[in-house]
Amino acid sequence: MTIKVIYFLVFGLCIGSFLNVCIYRMPRKLSVSFPRRSFCPGCQMMISWSDNIPVLSWLFLRGKCRGCGIKISPVYPLVEFLSGLAAVLCAIRFEHLPTAILVYLLVAALITITFIDLEHKIIPNLISFPGMIIGLLLGIEQQYLHFFTWPINTGAFDSLLGFLVGGGFFYVIGLGYYLVTKRVGLGGGDIKLMAMTGAILGWESVPTTIFVGSLVGSIVGVGWMLIKGGGRHLEIPFGPWLSLGCIAYLLSGFNWLSFYGF
Repeated sequence: MTIKVIYFLVFGLCIGSFLNVCIYRMPRKLSVSFPRRSFCPGCQMMISWSDNIPVLSWLFLRGKCRGCGIKISPVYPLVEFLSGLAAVLCAIRFEHLPTAILVYLLVAALITITFIDLEHKIIPNLISFPGMIIGLLLGIEQQYLHFFTWPINTGAFDSLLGFLVGGGFFYVIGLGYYLVTKRVGLGGGDIKLMAMTGAILGWESVPTTIFVGSLVGSIVGVGWMLIKGGGRHLEIPFGPWLSLGCIAYLLSGFNWLSFYGF
């Protein structure tokens, strides 16, 4: 178990560095594969491998670029740390190695979505659309091979139902809000995010994701409105809290429907 956890930690930290590339480049319509090496957003200098060691390089450089001295956001080591932590938790939570890896990759996508949505208030289709397709394909695979264990969907019907329930619930809510107020109250990115997680994890993941995400999002939203002002028209991203709800389901296995005997 110890060796497995160490491997996952190193793997998660390295993937975290790539997540930072996605978080910076995707909203700016930049390629995540070219240039291959990371660069300083201030002086555009390519960052050497020794200055790109997850978490440690930021600490050694005291949060500054070696070339121009511009401050490097603490978000970078935070993302790497969260990615490493997520990998370790998945290694501990899921004994089945392929399932642990797949769940970690989903969490890594949710981390990326969270930080993009917090800064830019968008959820890239480059993440959600492939995620939906992968989820539905997993449903077909699970229907016949059952290569993955819980929490991956149990089959094609479970995946399709999760896709429809997850995305459809928010689509109806958003459409109803628009018809009543003539304002967009729920972004299309949130709908696609729920369709993606529902397709990958199955319909039982949807209630917990929505409940936890809505609860935490409401608390944070009310607090943010009290601090910033702007009343109920203040734009607050919902993707991070839905991602948190999904991660809560993954790591706890809690099914909100169990309270109602389902």
